[in-house]
Amino acid sequence: MPKHIPQRTCIACRSVHSKRELLRIVRAPEGHVVADPTGKRNGRGTYVHKTRECFENVLGAPGKLQHALNLQTPIPPADLLALQNLVETFPATDMSGNAMNAQLSGARRAARKTTQTIKQAGADPNTPTG
Repeated sequence: MPKHIPQRTCIACRSVHSKRELLRIVRAPEGHVVADPTGKRNGRGTYVHKTRECFENVLGAPGKLQHALNLQTPIPPADLLALQNLVETFPATDMSGNAMNAQLSGARRAARKTTQTIKQAGADPNTPTG
């Protein structure tokens, strides 16, 4: 019997793909909205293709991301800026194989940079806000 492969829907283009082909964006328990390239971070998550087109679609309509993450308030500007910086690491269209793995490594670096930015802004990423 074949192994079950989890399927998720991209909130930008509404197409269904395997969980590993998409990037998870999570509303962490401390209140920040961050990319979760490992897919293991705690919090409410949603999925987006690892392409510039889908990511810009989501960031162009922040209400889409806010609704998917069940946020009562707008996404903090620092978090939006970090996600916009992450877009720069993505290709314009879908890729496969080793190139996709290289993009995932770039996403991990960007996620670490986001955490550093939050810490430099004076906020403790481990403390709840609000």
